[in-house]
Amino acid sequence: MPNLFPLLAFAFAVADCPAKIEVRQTLAEQIVGWLIGYDAAPHLLSGMTFFDGKPEEMASLAPDRHSASGGKDVAVWTFGATGRPVWVACHYAGTGIILQRALPKNTQSCSITYSTRDTIAGLPVIEKVDCK
Repeated sequence: MPNLFPLLAFAFAVADCPAKIEVRQTLAEQIVGWLIGYDAAPHLLSGMTFFDGKPEEMASLAPDRHSASGGKDVAVWTFGATGRPVWVACHYAGTGIILQRALPKNTQSCSITYSTRDTIAGLPVIEKVDCK
């Protein structure tokens, strides 16, 4: 698998989701006979979900269209039909942490370009996000 850090740092310089995050996770309770170790590796962006309203309302949006060509898959979401705020949730490999926030009110659409050749946590690598 190629080194994705330079690609992600470039592709997400102006996108909504950070390309990687660092977390401090803990066990809810100690497990007898086991010591806790920590992995310092950053957690890479593995997926994005758009919502009609706040994510806790569970109204996730499906893409309006897909196109595939040359090892890339592009999904496009179009917003504004309901007049409600659109939120984005950023999912990261190897952690349950999800970053979420409302998109700017004038956002009309977002497209995500995925690699069909590379994966993170079993999902296609997000190469580019373009929101207008």
